[in-house]
Amino acid sequence: MAYIITSDTLGLAIGPVAETADHVHEALSKARQMYETGLVNVSIKDEDGRNIDGDELLDCITGKKTITNDLQAK
Repeated sequence: MAYIITSDTLGLAIGPVAETADHVHEALSKARQMYETGLVNVSIKDEDGRNIDGDELLDCITGKKTITNDLQAK
């Protein structure tokens, strides 16, 4: 399944950032990189329209929760 990872920039001259990934853990890794570089409003969306963002995504990035293939934080 394809995943799209998006984020906004805060105070930078560039527009929104978007990347793709083939696996949920690759998408989570890219989302982590976006957070670490200071990007905001990071989210992951799959081809079925499901998404994860905000505190749930942050919990998955920090290891407090695990992300599932259907973008649920468990």
